[in-house]
Amino acid sequence: MKKVIILTGMPGSGKSTAAMEFSKLNVPIIGMGDAVRKEMRRRGIEINNRSIRLFSKRMTEKNGKKYVIDLVKKELLETFKTHDTAVLDGSRRLSEVEEVKREGYKPIILGIIADKETRFSRIIKRKNESDFSSYKEFEWREKLELGYGVAEVIASADYYVDNSKNKKEFIMHIKSFLSKVKTLK
Repeated sequence: MKKVIILTGMPGSGKSTAAMEFSKLNVPIIGMGDAVRKEMRRRGIEINNRSIRLFSKRMTEKNGKKYVIDLVKKELLETFKTHDTAVLDGSRRLSEVEEVKREGYKPIILGIIADKETRFSRIIKRKNESDFSSYKEFEWREKLELGYGVAEVIASADYYVDNSKNKKEFIMHIKSFLSKVKTLK
């Protein structure tokens, strides 16, 4: 059975860092946030912290909770033509996990955990186009993410990795996790 490693966690927890490590280990990455940003660019919508969140919220309200997972289904199908395992980076809803199951894949949820202060500090330093610049915006995004249902996905994780401290240790745990996944049927 094809396996989908579903990365979940609060903003700044280290999902992208984990995805980069999986990529170095030759596991294809499908970014849910990337798919949303791609759709926004296609529509000519400016991308920033607020616009990406509001676009996702509006499109999910209009098209249902499967909106974002539907954006990546074709990419997932293509990936499985040449790979047995893929990473789905950034799941925020249990309905996305259920859709992975409905498509006939085995979802394996990896919850990435980091304390709030560490996450805020990381986000301020990385400065990507969909991030924020103030603690007030950070709190707004946290509340929005929780409203999507990310806490339920994190709580449903099959495995957890703490990314509050040492990056080397975090990477070691990612590699160890992948070894476990490869042995699963």
